[in-house]
Amino acid sequence: MDDQRSHITGFDAAQPLSWTAPEGLQEERGFIWYSWFIVITVALVAIAIFIFKSTTFAVLIPVMALSIILLISKPPRMIHYTINHEGIFVGDQFHLFSEFRGFGVIAEHRQPSVLLLPVKRFAPGLTLYFSETDGEKVVDMLGNRLPMQQIKPDAIEKLLRMIKL
Repeated sequence: MDDQRSHITGFDAAQPLSWTAPEGLQEERGFIWYSWFIVITVALVAIAIFIFKSTTFAVLIPVMALSIILLISKPPRMIHYTINHEGIFVGDQFHLFSEFRGFGVIAEHRQPSVLLLPVKRFAPGLTLYFSETDGEKVVDMLGNRLPMQQIKPDAIEKLLRMIKL
């Protein structure tokens, strides 16, 4: 069956597949988003001072807010991905296929991606971004080695998308 899939898709699944894509998405945030961010930061500082009576926590909140602003304003790096018969290179890190129990396609973003689901219970998933033109090859290459699963974003992922973080 693997030979039929490789023949149908028009590429050799035994050959490595390489591409370059951003490490994440750059969200567009407007004046309203930054205004709400400042209002929430000030509210958290007020809660820290008046309810928790903790000046240390009150100082830490704006530091964390500034860190978030600096992090989200930085453009994503371009990462080189390679899938071969043993595993996946993400930049210069290598991940064996045995580290993952499956993968799922995430199509809700502007840029398609796949999430590799780790075998270890509390290990984070690995997201691979790719262009639409590379999508079929990436999914077929992963599908030859890992089972494809339906992935639904959890509550934290939905919240992060909603607040554009």
